[in-house]
Amino acid sequence: MEHNKMTFDELWELEEHLGLQKRMQKDYPSWLRRRRTHRMAMVSVAVLAVAGGAIFNTQFSIPKRYDNVLCNRATFPERHWADVAANILVTPTL
Repeated sequence: MEHNKMTFDELWELEEHLGLQKRMQKDYPSWLRRRRTHRMAMVSVAVLAVAGGAIFNTQFSIPKRYDNVLCNRATFPERHWADVAANILVTPTL
């Protein structure tokens, strides 16, 4: 399309388009840098969340032995009740 046969509106739109194109070309490197920074921040947060969840879950999955249990039933030895309590308290749940 020749410039001398274009209407004012067409020329206006062409100049506006060229201006936007130049601005986008100028701003692209900083936009790309912000995008990478944002993506890396999100990946870091996700990794920390997964690591934190894994650490949190392993804290509760470590079996703990109970040496003494107080019970008012004297028919069984104290060691029996300690074993029962240990089995009940460390049974994995879904």
